[in-house]
Parts: sequence; C-alpha cells; structure tokens
Amino acid sequence: MSGTSVITLRACLLILIVIFFQQQLAQAKKLSNGRALLKAKTLTNPNKKVVCYYTNWSQYRPNQGKFVPEDIDPDICTHVIFAFGWLKKSKISAHDPTDETKAGKKGLYERTTELKLKNPKLKVLLAIGGWTFGTERFKTLSSNAYNRRLFIFSAMEFLRERNFDGLDLDWEFPRGKEDKQNFVDLVKELREAFEAEAKEKKLPRLLLTAAVSAGADTIKSGYDVPAVAAYLDFLNIMSYDFHGKWETKTGHNAPLYAQANESEWRKMLSIDYGVKLWEKLGAPKEKIVVGMATYGRSFTLSSLQHHGMNAPSAGGGKAGEFTREAGFLAFYEICDLLKDGAASYLWDDEQKVPYLVAGDLWVGFDDERSIRNKMKWIIDNDYAGAMVWTVDMDDFTGRCSGVKYPLIGIMAEELMGRPTPQSSFNAIVKKASSRPLATIKPTTPSAESNLIEKKSDLGTTILPDNAITESEVDPNSTNARIVCYFTKWSQKRPGAGKFEPENIDPTLCTHLVYAFTGLKDHKLDEDSEDPAILASLVKLKEKNPDLKLLLAVGGWMVGPAPFKALTENVYRQTSFTFSTIEFLRKIGFDGLDLCWEFPRGPDDKAKFTGLIKELREAFEGEAKGSKKSRLLLSAAVPASFEAVAAGYDVPQLNNFLDYMSVMTYDFHGDWEHAVGHNSPLFPLNSATGYHKKLTVDFSVSEWVNKGASKEKLVVGLPTYGRTFTLQSSNLTDIGAPAIKGGLPGQFTRESGFLSFFEVCDLLKQGATLVWDNEQMVPYAYKDDQWVGFDDLRSFKIKVQWLKQAGYSGIMIWSIDMDDFRGTCMGFNYPLINSAKEELRGYRVANLETSSSTLNNAIGQKLDKDEVVCEEEDGHISYHKDKKDCTMYYMCEGKRKHHMPCPQNLVFNIKENVCDWPENVEECATAAAPK
Repeated sequence: MSGTSVITLRACLLILIVIFFQQQLAQAKKLSNGRALLKAKTLTNPNKKVVCYYTNWSQYRPNQGKFVPEDIDPDICTHVIFAFGWLKKSKISAHDPTDETKAGKKGLYERTTELKLKNPKLKVLLAIGGWTFGTERFKTLSSNAYNRRLFIFSAMEFLRERNFDGLDLDWEFPRGKEDKQNFVDLVKELREAFEAEAKEKKLPRLLLTAAVSAGADTIKSGYDVPAVAAYLDFLNIMSYDFHGKWETKTGHNAPLYAQANESEWRKMLSIDYGVKLWEKLGAPKEKIVVGMATYGRSFTLSSLQHHGMNAPSAGGGKAGEFTREAGFLAFYEICDLLKDGAASYLWDDEQKVPYLVAGDLWVGFDDERSIRNKMKWIIDNDYAGAMVWTVDMDDFTGRCSGVKYPLIGIMAEELMGRPTPQSSFNAIVKKASSRPLATIKPTTPSAESNLIEKKSDLGTTILPDNAITESEVDPNSTNARIVCYFTKWSQKRPGAGKFEPENIDPTLCTHLVYAFTGLKDHKLDEDSEDPAILASLVKLKEKNPDLKLLLAVGGWMVGPAPFKALTENVYRQTSFTFSTIEFLRKIGFDGLDLCWEFPRGPDDKAKFTGLIKELREAFEGEAKGSKKSRLLLSAAVPASFEAVAAGYDVPQLNNFLDYMSVMTYDFHGDWEHAVGHNSPLFPLNSATGYHKKLTVDFSVSEWVNKGASKEKLVVGLPTYGRTFTLQSSNLTDIGAPAIKGGLPGQFTRESGFLSFFEVCDLLKQGATLVWDNEQMVPYAYKDDQWVGFDDLRSFKIKVQWLKQAGYSGIMIWSIDMDDFRGTCMGFNYPLINSAKEELRGYRVANLETSSSTLNNAIGQKLDKDEVVCEEEDGHISYHKDKKDCTMYYMCEGKRKHHMPCPQNLVFNIKENVCDWPENVEECATAAAPK
C-alpha cells in the first residue's frame, strides 16, 4: 500500500467519524426538543382529567368485541369508572354475578381495581345508576334522611371493601322541584360523610362525582347547579346522544357546535351550548369534565337522494356485529365500515364532526380529527378535562386503525401530554372521503316505516321517494291510527246488544283487533277460533283494502300465568313465535296484539321484552323470506305508572313494537268505595298527589317520559262507563261514598259496568247529566245509580288534547259498545265518528317543542300573550287565551293544555268556567254560531 493510499484512507475514516458524531448530536437535540415539548404540554395542562367509563356488559360482546378489565390501558386514563353497580333496598349491591370475587375466582371489581398496581396514580370509581336503572330508585333513596343515610353508609363500606376510590352517581334524570332538592341533599350528605369517614380512618377521602345531562330542559328542571357543583369533585357532562333513532331525521350524536340554519330548539343540542349552560348557571370550570363518545348514532335513510344532516329517516340503522343494538355502532365497527369500503366519509365543518353514508345507513360519530378539535376546545375554555363513554368502544385492539385506543390516545396526548403513535385512520378516511356515494349498495329497507312528512329548518320540504307532495294531500286526510277492538263475547249478548262482524263498518277504523284468543300448550289456542268468524273479518278488507286485522292474545281473564309459562324457556317461546306466524298467515290476518296483563318485576320485564324482541325479529325475517308485508306487532299496555315501572322496559319495547295501545281507562271502578270517573283526562284540583296520576294525560306522558316515542303511542278511549250504587242518593259528586257496583246493564249484564248505548238509554230515562269541567268528562246519576262515562264532547276534547300533544292516534275499547245501531243517538257509532271527525286533517309528527322559558334563555323574543305554566307540585290553574275568547289554557304544574269551550260559550276568567258571552264583557260577540 502506498503512502498516498494510507492518507486517503485516514481522511475517509475521519469524515465518517465526523458524520457519525453529527448524527448523534442531531438525534440528541431531537430527543431534547421532544422532552421539552412533552414537558411544556404537561406543564400547560398538568391537572387535566381523562375519565373513562368501563361497562361490565362489554364482557358479553361476541368475538373481537369482547372486552375485559385487562384490556384497559392503565396509563391512558386518570380515572376509570366501573359502570354499573345496583341498588337493593337503598343499599349498593353488585349488578352482574361476575362483578364479585367468588370461590377464588376474581370478579370484575377486583380485576379493575388491580389496574392501580400498574399505575398507582389511577383512580377507580364505581358508578350507580344509568339509563336502564331508571329514576324511581333514586327518587326512593333520596326521598328522606333515613334512606339517604342507609345508602351512604352502605356505599362507604362497599367501596372500601372492594378497593374503589370513589362513587359516581348516574341519576337519569332528576326532574322538578322535589328531585332537584333531594339530589342536592344526597350529594351534600355523601360529601360530608366521605370527609368524616376519611378523617376518622385516616384514609384518603372517597371521591364523589356525577354523570349529568347536557340537555337544557333537564339541566334547568333537575339540577341546582351551584349547590351540586359545590359538593362534587367533578361533573361528567353527558354531552352526546343529542340526536338518534328516536327522531325522524338524521342528526349528529355529539356536534361540537350547532348548524346556523337549525331551529332555536335544535341549536341547544350541541356540546358548546350544553356545557356552557352548566358554566353559566354556576359550575366552576375546574369541575367541568366534557363527555366524549366512542360510538356513533345511526339511522336508516328514507331516501338515498337525501343523505346529509337533517335528512328524513325511518328509524335506527342496522345493529352492529358486536354491539348488537339498532341505531348504535362502536367506533371500531364504524372504522370497519370505512376500511372495508362499505361507506363514504363526510365532514361537517359547521358542527366540526364527521358522518358516514353507506346506502341507506347514516352514522354520526367522532373520529381522531373531531376529538382533537374538541380537546383544543376544552383547553381553550379551560375546562377540567374529558370523559369517555366508553373505553370499551374505542378501537381497543387496534385491529382497524393499527393503534390501540386511537380516540382516547388523542385525549391523553392533548390533555395529559402523553404521546400517542400515528394510526392508519387518516389513510382510511382519505380513501373513504373520495368514495362516491353512488357506488355504495343500499341495505335492505325495513318493511314498515314510521317516517312522517316533515319540513327542514330551511323551509324546504324533504320527502321520501314515494311520498306525495303537499298539493296532492287531501286536507281532510289523517295518518293517525284508529285502533278498534272487537270482543268475542259481544256476539253472545242478547237482543239489540248482540254484535257480529256484519255490524262493523270497514271504513270506520284503520286497525281492527279481534279480542281475545287464549294460550294452549304455550301456543295460540287455534281450536277456540271459529273459522267462519275469522273469514268474515277478512272479508271486510274487500271494502277497505287498507284495513289492518290483528289477533289479540291474552287479556284480563287469561291473566299473566300463561305468559309466564310461555316465556319460561327458549323452546316454548320459539315454538310460539313460529306457530303464531303460521296461523296468522293461514287466516289472512295482518298482525298480533299482545295483552299480557301484566308483567311485574325484573324477571317478567326481561321476559316480556325478550318475547317482543323475538317476535319482531321473526316477523321481519319471515317477511323478507316470503316477500310479503311484515306482520304487525302491537301491545295493549297499562296506564298505571306503577305497572309501567314494575314491568315494562319502555325504550326496548319502543324499539320492537309498531305501536302501543295505552289502556287509559278503568282508573276508578266498583273495587273502590267512592265514586270516581272511569277515564278522566285531567285530575281534580282537590285530588291527592296519587290520584292526580290517575288520568289520561299523566299516564300517556309517563310512557313518553320512560322512553316511548309519541308516534307509537295510541291513546285508549272507552265506549263504556263504570257504575256505582250510591250510599246516599243525596251525595252525587266525585268522591261520594258508594256501597257496590251499579246494577248490571240489560245487554252487557255485568255489575259496575254499562256500555255507551246502555248509558244513553239511562239518560233517556231521566238521569241527571253532569259535566266535570276539571276532569273534562261527564257523569250521570239517577236515584242511587251513578255512572262515569265518555260522550261525544269528551271524545272530541280528548282528541284535541291528543293532537296538541302529538300522539299517534286513538284506541277504542271497544267497537261493540258504541251505539253501533244508532238506536239511541240516531246515527251509528256516534262516539267513534266524533273522534274520527276531530282527527280530520291531523298529521302525526315527531314534535319538537321548546318552552318559552327556554326561548327566553337564548334571547328569543317572546309573545307577550304567551301563557307560561310555572305551577308547583302539579297545581292546576286556568288562564284566558287573549287571542281567542272561545279557548283557554289549563296549567297542570308546568304542563300547558290549550282547551276549547263548548260551542257558543266563552271562557270567564273570573269564574274559571266556560260561560255565556253576555256574562263576559270583552267577549260579548266572540262565540256567535258558525
């Protein structure tokens, strides 16, 4: 080797050494800058929270959807909240058998709290409540000091024994003055007890938090915000579920902002509005934790041509493979749709959220981009952090996005300074964003849609493809249901009371329900049905092809026992389902009406829901296979708020039933010792708190409060009265003493009971007729006989009330007890025809109403003549309609009813009655005959 070669080699080595050290220096600088950036982020947001809810039912999801405590990354959340515990006699208890450690097998509680071994700073809380838990248990435990104390001390013992760090209250939702105060008392006493216990035992204090509503109505009516915020460590605001399958048009699950063209009411349905309302009403920013959803709400589009925000929809979207709930998809299920090429991705820049469209499937959800925007919004507003519902619905395995917990990871990065790896989701979005909507195959639409013609907030009418335009709609037509029951035993009444299929006017009702068949060997009792009668009913459809015929099973005489036996095991239930389909198809009927009177208790509630669900799924499957219209599925349900709470999972029933006939009658009868009306619309002002709930108005509203859609509620109207024998013929008012039921009618032949045509005969015989202006119903008496019934006037008023409330229609019990021959009134079916006449022109809609109080809160100019109901404790008051002398307002608590006076009368505010015009100076000419 020459000297020149040696020098050249040494030079090369020197250059390589210099390059190496330069690279090392650059890398060191990069790491230093990274640490500095991380430190800066951490110092910027040192106390921000990421509160993650974990649901114990996620363990039951199939295959890759199954989630257990070990799947939780203990460093990604500051708090994990185990959802949910339960209550038994106001004491905390486990909800699921797998929650507790038993026989050496670790339960979910222990497996979740063991996450603290990996991250000692992690706090694990137990949540009590939730949507399915309902509100009644919270009402009971918070109603008095003893119940609260019992709960509080059981909670402390339960939490300490299981190594929880605190309690999360999820009361959905307190409403009204009493609930509002009781909730404050509960959190105050819990906080005080937690502090005293920690001091006594020299332990860290148990944390106290609550999941609270983001809805303006609920916030104002249910929470004393400054007081609640004072006692809680932080508030988890459930700023999601703003829109969903319960509506008739698409809307995002959790928009950050509202669209500019939204109605004033819908502008309140956003994170920005709901969270800032808490702040405005007195919640400190450092206690506000903002809810984030790792799931989306889905819809089935009514038309593929309308697929944006506020597009007409026909119910929830198809259930996901793993979450298995219609109208609902976990983020990882949404990610799969986008990744598999099944959907197009769209971004709404006003609301700062994405949505996808896949044929007739529409999903509003959150992704990495929207979550990062929301985190920056939280930081800019200096709120305490983010709450996640739920940890088990993010892409927790990373199987879709390539990174575990892509959504929660971004929250941790933005709020805690914890770096998160780059996922492949942006690439998935980019591809899905460029995917034309036209290339996506539509999913199979459901056989029956509850879509209602509706106008968008822009004033443009949005209609499904097969809808008719407004100019083509008969202004006298209605889409309301008129459901008429026809009873078997009416065919056995004597003389003029006998009712047969030939007496039915086929154009009178939209649905005819034949009642009842029984159960035999856990199937429909087919042998009890007369084929000739069934054939004659089907023949009615020749004159009215739109008439729907249903067969009712059950009823009061059958009772609950056969239904309990039927639902005792899967084999019986499945056999019943398929034999029912076969029988209904064979006889040419259109559906089944279930009259289980009544499911009671958790077991019955679950079994009834399971039966309804299986029937609906089977009906849909059979329709798809047979290419026939799906069989209808309905149920007659109680009016009693106690029975509803005890036996009905209302949101689930609402999902599966086509409609529910609420039996708003038999509120009073000869089982009582004082006379009371069969079916009062409103309560007496003097009634007790309990009796104020025994009305048509309260009962149907309770179904809505429990989760029923208005367009699925059919209101019961009775064509009969309940009778009493008075103790004294001189005492005839409501509440007068009675010794027994009234005398049997000539045709119905049942003590305590008269059909309308029998009541009509009683009036012809000289009975005194009285109109009750508070209950909006008539009653009559003659000698010692007393009857509370409905007449044409009360039917009309109830339908007016129904239209104002936006319910689906009327249910008649029963068609055979109206004056079907016209022998008394001079024309056939006077009651049903009066109701039908009042329904003319009524279009059932999914009403969106906002109170004047809410409008005032957002600065909308109010009508100076607007009546605002602000009565306490359900108190009733009357108010004049300043624009129409023939109308008036009745306030029942905070509920407002717009009521008409009888023809030719006007409202007299001085006397709180409808009066002759000459007695009301300002209305002297207002009620001239029309």
